[in-house]
Amino acid sequence: MTARDKYKVEETPQSVSLQPHYHLLKSLFWFFIAIVGTAGAIFIFYRQLGEGGRVLGYSIVAYLILHGLYDYIFRVNVRYVFDKTGNAVYKINAPFPKKRLMPLDQLVIFTSTEQCSWHYAMGARKKQFIKSYAISEAFGSGKKSERLLGAYEAEVLEPILRLSATSSIRQD
Repeated sequence: MTARDKYKVEETPQSVSLQPHYHLLKSLFWFFIAIVGTAGAIFIFYRQLGEGGRVLGYSIVAYLILHGLYDYIFRVNVRYVFDKTGNAVYKINAPFPKKRLMPLDQLVIFTSTEQCSWHYAMGARKKQFIKSYAISEAFGSGKKSERLLGAYEAEVLEPILRLSATSSIRQD
């Protein structure tokens, strides 16, 4: 799987769009397996569990369903569009209306560090540390992470930088 597939990058001469958390779709599959497994265990061992065990099982299933829906709606489903004709960066999330985040010529892409890993983020110039948006997965310090980073920079980041008026990457 290439980085373009991993981030669902769509490129036209006037725009670039990507889903930075699309890779989480695999983890949602495992959430589904855990929900089915837990629900099956509750059904099979219904009488042996007792009331407390059933309530715990239902609580786990409810948590997994809500967490999976939250991840799908607010993370996996989010698409950022860098539009040169409209000179804007948009956030598109299916159940919500299209939102204009910032002018494209105010775009700053920088690295953000959190808990021993880092990722690329974007924000409006002079406000990038107040409100920023992650546009990559977290990268670590291993060889696999370096390979993923090289693919990300070449296949995803370069088209965005070519399209934007400001091609600056700043260190956090």
